[in-house]
Amino acid sequence: MKKNNKIHKNNYIKNLIITKNLTRLIVNVVTGVLVTIFVLLGVLSLLGILKGFGGFVDFFVFALLSGTGVYGMYASMHARRISKIDSIFPNFVRDLAESRRAGMTFTKAILFASKGEYGILTPEIQKISQQVSWGGSVSDALLAFSQRVNTKSIQRTITLIIEASNSGGNVADVLDVAAKDAREIKMLEAERRTNMASYVVVIYVGMFVFLAIVLILCTSFIPAMVGGEGSQGMQGIMGGGGTVSQEEITAVFYLACIIQSFGSALVAGVFEDGRFSTSVKHIFIMVFSTWLLFKLTLGV
Repeated sequence: MKKNNKIHKNNYIKNLIITKNLTRLIVNVVTGVLVTIFVLLGVLSLLGILKGFGGFVDFFVFALLSGTGVYGMYASMHARRISKIDSIFPNFVRDLAESRRAGMTFTKAILFASKGEYGILTPEIQKISQQVSWGGSVSDALLAFSQRVNTKSIQRTITLIIEASNSGGNVADVLDVAAKDAREIKMLEAERRTNMASYVVVIYVGMFVFLAIVLILCTSFIPAMVGGEGSQGMQGIMGGGGTVSQEEITAVFYLACIIQSFGSALVAGVFEDGRFSTSVKHIFIMVFSTWLLFKLTLGV
């Protein structure tokens, strides 16, 4: 029983390494630890136990920035890697189709293609060639390749190629269709990203305009209302003789701007490519900009 559990554990770790999910797991753990630390510090600050190191909102912002910063960097690098792979893969499939039409077997076509230059995909294609040359089946080699690269586009194309190869159809035609399909999907994604870029810019402009207006209010308008004759106006707003200090109003605006930046970033990420994971980098940029401007301008 213990031996089976050990084998299962080793297979799980091996699968994490092959699919590059081990890096994702490490990033998630580091992100979780950082966020937990800052949240705990924020709670201690709120309870008055921790003093002189910033307020609760500051630690909340630090937790948000640490989480989005680490994961956002990983997600951005991962997205660029997938983009490069998906743009090169159709060339590899097209070369396989041409080799098949020239009379080569699938195995020889892969061995021939492994001598070409496919950028970031070259080492992976050479691994396919090695596995096939050592007597492995083409289907197993392609499946292992799709697991290592681990992109939806390549997994879909590899499944199509394997099914066509096993059914005994015209593999060259299927390869051509698969390459064309992958290329068209990539072009549509690029076109969508280009069309939506203007909306992302509008969101950024709107966020910074809102931020500028709030900062002007907090540095010019609100001090004039609170000081001198304006203090009576603030009492009237509260009713019953209550008063509101400038620090309290600034704190409310500060929190409102943080929330507004977070919401704008979520929308910007969805507009960019339709995924919330893309919003992470926008959250980091917008929230950090808001926090920094308030610190430099108002010293909150």
